[in-house]
Amino acid sequence: MKSVASKYLQRIHISRHSHTITRNKSSYYNTSTSSNNNNAHIYEQALARAHQFDQENNLQHEKLVIPHCVRTLVTPIRPVLDKSTTTSAGGKKGDSLKFVPPHIARPPYARTGRVPEPPHFIAINDKEQIEAIRKSAQLARDVLDVACSSAKVGMTTNDIDAIVHDAIIKAGAYPSPLNYAGFPKSVCSSINEVICHGIPDNRHMKKGDLASFDVSCYFDGNNCGSIIVGYNDPYLSFSSKEEELLFITGRRLIQATKEALSAAISTCHDGSCLTEVGDAISSVADAYGYATVEKYRGHGIGRDFHCPPFVKHYRNEDYLTLREGMVFTIEPMITEGRQDCCEWKEDGWTVVTKDGGRAAQFEHMVAITSDGAEIL
Repeated sequence: MKSVASKYLQRIHISRHSHTITRNKSSYYNTSTSSNNNNAHIYEQALARAHQFDQENNLQHEKLVIPHCVRTLVTPIRPVLDKSTTTSAGGKKGDSLKFVPPHIARPPYARTGRVPEPPHFIAINDKEQIEAIRKSAQLARDVLDVACSSAKVGMTTNDIDAIVHDAIIKAGAYPSPLNYAGFPKSVCSSINEVICHGIPDNRHMKKGDLASFDVSCYFDGNNCGSIIVGYNDPYLSFSSKEEELLFITGRRLIQATKEALSAAISTCHDGSCLTEVGDAISSVADAYGYATVEKYRGHGIGRDFHCPPFVKHYRNEDYLTLREGMVFTIEPMITEGRQDCCEWKEDGWTVVTKDGGRAAQFEHMVAITSDGAEIL
């Protein structure tokens, strides 16, 4: 794959989350005939789907409730990063970051780790700019698909990091996480109770792990999706009822998270209110008996990696009228227990649920259009 020659494209960040291996390259939610989102309707639809899932899988779902005093994961339960095994973004072997060829365009933080202040305004993109973003999103989408389809029992998240890094470099792009505020890897890998920002390590992925991968490319994209490791094995079988239940409950959490994202996007159109996004996500989470993480948000994206508007994934009072040409991410993080979270002290990045419950995440980047919202 050739790198994009356009100077504009070489300075764009793009974000999108998906785990599906085959899908349309662009999807639309037409909301031009709808008024404010009917959250009761979203809740009832989600409740019906949750009940249907439970019936089909003979599942009696019970909300995960763990007392605060029982478990707080403030220290790693897996190996921490070994920085001595990598090479540098600047090309000097022996440093802490993977090698990136010198001809590849770099974001301003690539060498120093210092992230510039984002602009304090919301960009309105014209058709040419959105078309550039749409085209460049293809690489990020393809790399995410490779990451998700590559995850197998026995592999490590370091293996996934190497696959993602090599694919992005081969395409002539820079992996956006690499040295972003000092982040040491080219992809975020979040397993089970890790909500986001997990650093790839040498832990072997196990059958039934709920894994989320966040793939980002400088000028090409930011994508995340959740899978269950081993689920697509054609010879999948279960050694116990407990193991089978682990898969079923993981699939249920993933279904709810994908549905929350879809419901949120369905509220977006020219003239709608940003608060409807959080309302829709909360309605779906409530219907499934889950929680939605409040600490981390979606964001505007384009020439800057993170910029306004910032999108809360829970009920809020951020009243902002959406306008045609806005581009931003929606990236709900849904937990099977409480939404309370903390960062591992050992690395300052890995975000985990305090109660040890699993989390799933999906993200799309959307462009507000005259008749709805386009998934880029």
